[in-house]
Amino acid sequence: MLVGGRYKGLENLLHQGGYLVIAPTTSDQAVAVCMHNRISAAIIDESFLSEAENWSLAESLKAVSPHIAVVLLVRGSAATRSAPHGVDCVVSDRNPGQVIDTLKNCVPQ
Repeated sequence: MLVGGRYKGLENLLHQGGYLVIAPTTSDQAVAVCMHNRISAAIIDESFLSEAENWSLAESLKAVSPHIAVVLLVRGSAATRSAPHGVDCVVSDRNPGQVIDTLKNCVPQ
């Protein structure tokens, strides 16, 4: 699942890699999709991770789907970022191939 941002190139790369991509347009839709479908991973644009009352989209996804891998897609370098609560991996949006590699490492086989 790809949440937020305009990442058509990444979406195409995921499709080419054999991934089924679902792209909800709101945080509520993302949670609803996870409630009613078996989703292995969510790639979330950092703008969608904003916390409301110390609760984030990542935590909501984990609440309805505890085994989902949550990858945070950040603008710029991810090297200096630590993973917020509920996020399993942090990766920069600069290199879509790196996103695929991170996804492979974060999603349990």
